[in-house]
Amino acid sequence: MSLLNNPFALIATTSLTIQIIVLFLLLYGYSLKRKLRFRQHGIAMFAAVVLHLVVVFAIMIPSFVLAVIPGYVIPNFSGIISVVSLVHAVAGALAGSLGVWLVASWRFRDLKGCFKKKRFMLWTITVWFISLSFGVALYTIFYWAILMS
Repeated sequence: MSLLNNPFALIATTSLTIQIIVLFLLLYGYSLKRKLRFRQHGIAMFAAVVLHLVVVFAIMIPSFVLAVIPGYVIPNFSGIISVVSLVHAVAGALAGSLGVWLVASWRFRDLKGCFKKKRFMLWTITVWFISLSFGVALYTIFYWAILMS
């Protein structure tokens, strides 16, 4: 069986692919910051946050609420899938919230206020990488058998 024949695997693969695109947007945004192109940096980060939130609300939250919580968390709270899922969800919610706050506080204008938030930007990207890592682990747990066949 391939990933394309399993609708759940296809949705999860789409989600992961988009998150990898978000990763490249974040890296591109960081490279813009290093070139002192702060406005373009902010626009790239805005695009990354919006794309991330679309996937979170369209795919991740429904999957978590409808499948992971009733199928894994409630029956076995201390199981590996439950722990990985909960860390992924909490880190993702924190990173998403911080990303929205940073982008909303910028509002495509004042760059001076952004420099004061540099520490929060570092924390946001760190927590987002943690969330992404646990998301990749979760994807691997669920779909490793399909990937190997």
